[in-house]
Order: sequence, then C-alpha cells, then structure tokens
Amino acid sequence: GRERMIEKKREQGNKIHGAARDRENEAVGAELDDKAIYGGEGGGDVSYEAALAREKKYRERKEAAKHERTSELLKKEEDKQKAMLEMLGFSGLKPGEKIKIAPRQP
Repeated sequence: GRERMIEKKREQGNKIHGAARDRENEAVGAELDDKAIYGGEGGGDVSYEAALAREKKYRERKEAAKHERTSELLKKEEDKQKAMLEMLGFSGLKPGEKIKIAPRQP
C-alpha cells in the first residue's frame, strides 16, 4: 500500500520534471561567447569606458528632456495664472503684491 503510493508519486514527479528537464536540454542550442552576447571587441576597459560614455550621454539627454518639459509646464502654469488674474481684473498685479479691494458704496 504505502510503498506503492510513494513509488507512484516518484513516477509522477519524474514524468513532470523529466519533461521539463528534456525541454531545458533542447533549448540550450548553440553556446554564445561573451563577444556575441555583449558585442564589441571584448577589450575589457575600452568597452567598459564606451559603455560608461553611452550611459552618461543617455542620462544627459534624459535630463535635458526632463528640464525642457519642466520649463514648458512652468510656463504653461504661469500663463494660466496670468489669465486668471486678468479674468478677475487684477492684470497689473505684481508678484507678492496684496490685492486691494475697493470699499463698498452704501
């Protein structure tokens, strides 16, 4: 009884894991060297330096795009604020200046 149950579980496990193992072995295919995977001449420091330069250039481009987008959004917000102040009749208002409301006429 118990021995047979254990044997059946082992057979089932081998069937499941064995199929995966076979697929894994078939998928290995051709071995690739580092040059094929990483590209370049495999010169060590030279390709590392080139990779650092590419990374720096990429970061600078991203930073410039981010800065451009930020300044664009700030300009848009400033225009919205000016339009709101004009709509309210405070178009000559300077930054930090208090709004003066005329007293009511009885």
